[in-house]
Amino acid sequence: MLGPRGQAGSLHLSSSSLRRKWKWKGKGSALAFVLLLVSAAWLLVVFSRNCCPAHPDPDDMYGWYRVPHLNPNFSDWQRHGPNRPTLLPLTAGSNANLSLHNIVFCVAASAKLWPMRKEIVKLWWREGQMRGFVWLEEPARHDPAEHLPMVMVSEDVARLRYGRAMTHHTGVRISRIVLETFRLNMPDVHWFVLADDDTIFSTDNLVRVLSKYDPSQFHYIGGSSESHQQNLAFSYGMAFGGGGVAISYALAAALVGMQDECLEHYPELHGSDDRLHACICELGVPLTRELGFHQCDIRGNPLGLLGSHPIAPFVSLHHVDVMDPVFPGLAAHKGLQLLSKAMQMEPGSFLQQSFCYNQKQGFSFSVSIGYVVQVFPEILYPQNLQRAQVTFQAWNRKAGRREFDLDTRLSKSICWQPYLFYLDGIEAKKGDSAVITNYSRYGDIDERKKFWWCHYFPREKVITIRVTSQRLPWSWYQVPRRQCCSVTGLKDKVLDMKVGPCQPGEVIVP
Repeated sequence: MLGPRGQAGSLHLSSSSLRRKWKWKGKGSALAFVLLLVSAAWLLVVFSRNCCPAHPDPDDMYGWYRVPHLNPNFSDWQRHGPNRPTLLPLTAGSNANLSLHNIVFCVAASAKLWPMRKEIVKLWWREGQMRGFVWLEEPARHDPAEHLPMVMVSEDVARLRYGRAMTHHTGVRISRIVLETFRLNMPDVHWFVLADDDTIFSTDNLVRVLSKYDPSQFHYIGGSSESHQQNLAFSYGMAFGGGGVAISYALAAALVGMQDECLEHYPELHGSDDRLHACICELGVPLTRELGFHQCDIRGNPLGLLGSHPIAPFVSLHHVDVMDPVFPGLAAHKGLQLLSKAMQMEPGSFLQQSFCYNQKQGFSFSVSIGYVVQVFPEILYPQNLQRAQVTFQAWNRKAGRREFDLDTRLSKSICWQPYLFYLDGIEAKKGDSAVITNYSRYGDIDERKKFWWCHYFPREKVITIRVTSQRLPWSWYQVPRRQCCSVTGLKDKVLDMKVGPCQPGEVIVP
């Protein structure tokens, strides 16, 4: 039972006791509140330092910002440019106004071979119009008067964690040059184009081909090898780097965020392009094939390959210092200079193959603009003429048709081989869109045919073939089609031909 009110005992507290209790309780709450604020502030500082870049990049949509590799040969303004690059808007057609300025070339080279190989790069490089770098394993002399891409030194991959576990450091180094170029933070970049220093490019055609694709999407563009064994050894889904690989800005940004870690997964791979392909596979991106990228894994006479170019704009040609000279009778480099002149004069129709016929005398003409006219002493229809005649060997030095991953036909006996007229001059017709190319007769094949009493294409009547062709319109790049050809006359040992778009109802074989 409860006692009197003044004798509450343990069940009743005096007012003074209550005041003391609430006083201590208030101090404890305040202390707890202060500790909570201090803890929150500490966590905010810790996570802001560890999780976020010191200078947040509003254009870093994917969170893959990395500090660029600082090359001592690269000035601060060139390294960063006036502005950081931005990812392009994810809208179709954002590449419609593409120019050479929006493409950065990443040329793989070695310090030992660069003094010789730079002469090849000079054939297509346009100083002041193009941007790019030659990536070497060690410093090399760079003379600005030579009008070449700036020479850069790659990171030492042997110092990287995956580099120490691999023996093929060159392949690792070259596979990372797009990554290292991206980290230079150049403005207004839409595409990175990877190539070797023994490759020539038609840069005009490259721009027109890439303008079909949106660089804000993941695009991996290139071509396979002509050699069946090379494709088996690497992959039919891989873009062979020597022929050129175009990587969109968005795909390059993704590679920057994962390539170094990805390379640890493939220590057994040998080359640079298969390492790059392996990492692109981890991003789920397939190869987009463009028929104008030529790895050119062949040896010997390139006539059959170059004389039967697919119906697609020519973009690149690799291994130009391995194959025989493109023009017999000219030194290799002189021949490449002549070929490059034709390529630059009218890039669209360059190497495009057209067919003419003389049904009465039984001759077929195969015209490859800017290179060669072949005169066959029989009627061969387009389905056969468009196949590459095997005048060359595969990379493994074999020449059987099964060695190649393209349509081929074997060379026949000497009497059925074509008479050859090689390019010896090109000019643009004033006041018109026409281009005139002249081809001179190659005498060696004539002497061999004469010895065997072959069906003769009279030398006393035809010494030169003159071809007038039209510049190809933009629509041709969207929907390529073989052009039509006709023989227009013979005068003073000059056979005239005309090549142009097929008219409505016109077919190639008359």
